[in-house]
Amino acid sequence: MGFREDLLAICGRVDGALAATLMGFDGIAIETAEVKGAEGVEMQTLMIEYSGILSQVRQAAESLQMGKASEVSIRTEKLVAVARPLTPDYFVLLALAPDGNVGRARYELRVAGPKLAAQL
Repeated sequence: MGFREDLLAICGRVDGALAATLMGFDGIAIETAEVKGAEGVEMQTLMIEYSGILSQVRQAAESLQMGKASEVSIRTEKLVAVARPLTPDYFVLLALAPDGNVGRARYELRVAGPKLAAQL
């Protein structure tokens, strides 16, 4: 199974999932699986912008000696994004509808994380 299939499988197990991506903190996507677009949201642009935010959160946590960030969630009116770092260079992000199952998204990313990291 490749990255795309893994990302699609994650989306399929989470109610309200719109897209999942495996991306570098530099904003370059390794693979993205979009199952349904959020109205008025350009998913690729959103994920690139969120990579910068995640990079800043990671750096802030480390510089404040809080340890490594293990998960970041961003909730807006149009979607919820849940991200989980996999390695120092890569993270996985799942975008959901506002009424999507965030708890299940967190679980699926935590379980899938080691498998995705091993494939990098």
